[in-house]
Amino acid sequence: MDRISGLPDDVILIILRFLPANDAARVLLLARRFKKLYTIIPNLEFDDKVNIFQGTFTDFVTKSLPPLGNTSLIRRFSLKSQMGLESDRVNQWLRNVLKRSVMDLELDIYGGNNRFKLPLDGYELPLEIFTSNTVTKMKLGKEFVIRALPKDALLPSLESLLLKRVRFYARDDGDCAFHAFLLACPVLKELNIDGMYWETWNWSRIVSSPSLQRLTIRRNFSDGFEDPKHQSLSFNTPNLAYFECCDFVPDEYPFVKFDSLVEAKLDLCVMVDRKWHGDFADDDEILSSNPRNLIKGLRNVKILDLTSPMMLETLYFFRNAIPVFNNLHRLSFFTNDDYMQVCWRFLPLLLDKTPNLKTLVIKGELHYVEGPPYVCDCLLGYSFLLSCRVEVMEISLGDHRIIQEVEQVKHFLGKLPCLELLRVNTPQWTSDNEKLRIIKDLRRFHRASPKCRVEFRWIV
Repeated sequence: MDRISGLPDDVILIILRFLPANDAARVLLLARRFKKLYTIIPNLEFDDKVNIFQGTFTDFVTKSLPPLGNTSLIRRFSLKSQMGLESDRVNQWLRNVLKRSVMDLELDIYGGNNRFKLPLDGYELPLEIFTSNTVTKMKLGKEFVIRALPKDALLPSLESLLLKRVRFYARDDGDCAFHAFLLACPVLKELNIDGMYWETWNWSRIVSSPSLQRLTIRRNFSDGFEDPKHQSLSFNTPNLAYFECCDFVPDEYPFVKFDSLVEAKLDLCVMVDRKWHGDFADDDEILSSNPRNLIKGLRNVKILDLTSPMMLETLYFFRNAIPVFNNLHRLSFFTNDDYMQVCWRFLPLLLDKTPNLKTLVIKGELHYVEGPPYVCDCLLGYSFLLSCRVEVMEISLGDHRIIQEVEQVKHFLGKLPCLELLRVNTPQWTSDNEKLRIIKDLRRFHRASPKCRVEFRWIV
């Protein structure tokens, strides 16, 4: 007989409450008496858009949860509501599942709408959520505020955290709730901040975590930006391997520690006078944004993805801050969208700082001018390609100006001395005659590399 089975029931239940659900499941296999004491509920998921229920959604959730006297453990709890819920009832449910060694906790409710009996300044989480020993994955949102954490805040098992349109405040004594949250997560590996409007936060403006490996920050550019206050953002994340950021560039990044960064995916938009209303800045305008330290902090990356035309302009405006990317072996960039097209004046400057680049991916239309020879002056006749060591290149031809774009491909083939593969993506609806002409043209072009082969893909 195992030792644990010989303990009194009350002692066993105390032990179980402090065990993560997966460890409790292992114990279940070893101690047969545990089966009489509790059961593991794999998933409890509630969504007022999906669930079929009679009466109110609130009654449905309340009746579905195990009563507080029950000893069931819950592995995953998910609550989603578009209708709005009473904060007291939500917190009652959360306290229930937190007592049951929940590992995966997802909360997706609207916490800032007063007509649903919530405070004008936002829904507040129960403090017990910041002292869970068992939660490993947490998703919190949206439209609510985290003002303070309890002094004993600790989430020793939390590895993944998603914050969706959640705001953080600092107390009058200067204690920052966001900083306290990260301090309470000693093994946090992944942080995703979706809908981050840092100009509405009252916080330390520092993302600091020694354990963090993946960080994603996203905001919606369509909302525009206008904020007269000085803003800054610092990163103290020495073990960060993946960084994704879609944001307006603040006045400065005072401190950036990306010692372990491997991959970065960036969409950064600079501002004039701390304002942005949907267009590129002019060359003669004075920018309030300053991304120099952030750009310099990327020097160790191996994979770099520039995901918007705005990011390309940001690099050009701050071209003197571009470091030598000795480790960079894959570069991709997006050239245009439905509203914005950008000159490629950044490209010669960037490729000059990538001595070991092996793969170059261009997403979107190639850059050209209307009249022969169809090459923009910003590209200097593509002379910078002669010293580029790229071995694999992927491009996409548009469906309107294929003649002009094919002329750009001539330079890729004729000037890249180490190119081994050129992958050409062309719209599937291109006519058969046009496809044949593209293939014929590209095959007859001179190739600087005798090893180079061309691969065609017809995409939807």
